[in-house]
Amino acid sequence: MESAKETLRKELEEELKLSTNELRSHAWYHGCLPREEAESQLEEDGDFLIRDSGSSQGDYVLSCRWQGKTLHFKIIRTVLRPRQGYSRTLFQFEQDQFDNVPALVRFYVGNRKPVSETSGAVISRPVNRAVPLRWLQERYGAPGLPRQEVQDPAKEDAAPARRLSLRGLTAGEVSTEGPQLRAKDRSGSHPAGLDQLGCRPSLYTAQSDSNLLTGSPEALAGPQERGELPPPSPVFRTGSDPVLRPTAPQSLDPEGGAALSGSEGQLHSKAPPKPLRAPSVLLGDPFQEQLSTYCELVPKAPAGLRSHVARLQAKERWCGRARATDTAFGFLEDETVPLPRPRGCYQEEETGGFVHPVLETASSFQPHSFPSLLLAPDNRPLEPGALKRLKEIFTQQDCRTMALHILSVDCLVGRITGVSGEQQRAMGVSSGLELITLPHGHQLRLDLLERHHLIALGIAVDILGCTGPVAERAATLHKIIQLAVELKGSAGDLFALSAVMKGLQLPQIARLDQTWRKLRQSHTESAIAFEKDLKPFVKRLNQGEENATPGEVAVPHLLPLISLLEGEQLWDDHEESCDLLLRTLVAARSIATSAAAYKATAEAKLQGFHATPELLEAFQTEFALRLFWGSKGAATERAERYQKFNAILTVLSQKLEPTGKLEP
Repeated sequence: MESAKETLRKELEEELKLSTNELRSHAWYHGCLPREEAESQLEEDGDFLIRDSGSSQGDYVLSCRWQGKTLHFKIIRTVLRPRQGYSRTLFQFEQDQFDNVPALVRFYVGNRKPVSETSGAVISRPVNRAVPLRWLQERYGAPGLPRQEVQDPAKEDAAPARRLSLRGLTAGEVSTEGPQLRAKDRSGSHPAGLDQLGCRPSLYTAQSDSNLLTGSPEALAGPQERGELPPPSPVFRTGSDPVLRPTAPQSLDPEGGAALSGSEGQLHSKAPPKPLRAPSVLLGDPFQEQLSTYCELVPKAPAGLRSHVARLQAKERWCGRARATDTAFGFLEDETVPLPRPRGCYQEEETGGFVHPVLETASSFQPHSFPSLLLAPDNRPLEPGALKRLKEIFTQQDCRTMALHILSVDCLVGRITGVSGEQQRAMGVSSGLELITLPHGHQLRLDLLERHHLIALGIAVDILGCTGPVAERAATLHKIIQLAVELKGSAGDLFALSAVMKGLQLPQIARLDQTWRKLRQSHTESAIAFEKDLKPFVKRLNQGEENATPGEVAVPHLLPLISLLEGEQLWDDHEESCDLLLRTLVAARSIATSAAAYKATAEAKLQGFHATPELLEAFQTEFALRLFWGSKGAATERAERYQKFNAILTVLSQKLEPTGKLEP
């Protein structure tokens, strides 16, 4: 007998030396251990083990003890086949997905996270096996198959059978008593803290010696190594049955349905409906578990937000799963059971397929077809009559009203409000705040950069257009600063705020020493607000140090993100560049996740807002394009337009204050 025990010990050690990503290398994996045997090993709350499913070949089950009850959760497996010749398998309970079962176990044990919200079960102490998987295979048989006949132990001692180990070599004989395991193996192979847990190994005692048989490589192989083929559909998922049935005694009614106690039936009556799944077991097989005995797992979107790419992939998987379900069961069109879809998973009415986002190649600004109330059809650049009319309009309106008009236009350009269902289908998302973070949001980012710069140029033109006394320019400067204050406060438009501040800090404006001196003398409060409040605030925004609360902000600060994604140099090379980059990306994630909240804030701020047509046109990007470059020049390349206009602003600035120095 000693030789047989030694053989088992060495074989177990060989298994536990495998890579930690291999399920067989973990002592808490018990292979084809039957359900009843697993329940007998679980004694205290938090005890758990992983075993093969008795009802679905190739799947795994978590058996655990919680609040005095034994619970069984079938691990949901998702097979992704995005393209020919490639597949990826993910494992999950309800939220987080993992590439292998060991990673899933490490996460839930290390974070003490409940396996399901319904049960609240937390796994903390692994129940470890002390024998190799080959022994369990020979004792209990493969899931759903009759057990093998055991060999006479006397014959085995007389002529020990030679077998192949996992490495393909002949192994000696081992013992089940006191195996010399590594710390990883004694603790259930969990690097996040299982080494310190009070693990209670599961011992298969002396009677096991009579059940030793010669092993085979097939018995030690996993589902894929045994030649099992993955499901044929592009996305196929197996998991828990949609009815919660704890391990209380059950009986079958005459029509084959499992009877539930009243409390159990009510326990999961609120669970969301799931699509039908093809039965994987025959109910009459006594060696197989029934699907109805598994606890319910309801897959959900993870807390926080995943990347947009992952989100779009998830939407496509859900839509593909619906199609695969209909095909598998041969539903007719009027018999198809509707499958709940995540928000934004757009389907074509006829084909039911996923609608891929449209790659935009043309700007949404079309100045040549823009109907203007203030400009002639063939206007020239910076027409004096149009500039004079603009001065009159701005003088008649208060700063808060102008801020709301700017907010209204920004929300439409940024696709925060007023986005139709057709636009959402074309974008693949529901908001422009999500689109700007995606590759196919390139054109929207360019449009936003254009609008941002044109607002800044409009501020410069408004100031440099004051050819009268210095006091007139100082008054204009004062009103623009008050507009910036309203954009920050009542309107919550940080995108426009940064554009206005950019215009006030252009070299052509910053060099006007007489104008700024007059502002400090005549409008001291505005000068203080500009220097002590607005400038530091925008600087913190650019460095990602200021958090924009969606409840207060309607349009977040987008300039660093869209500039970064379009390859523009934002910062000089210094020690904090990596920190600035990280903060910008974190802010981008926050903006995308809070798109719905920003939309709600914008709608609340614009509630009851009535636009003045001429004032609204004055803040539109198409109007600025035609005003600055004329109806013909508006179609010129952006870089050429900016270069010429910058020269015009420099000339105007020099004429107003010739003694000043133009800052680089």
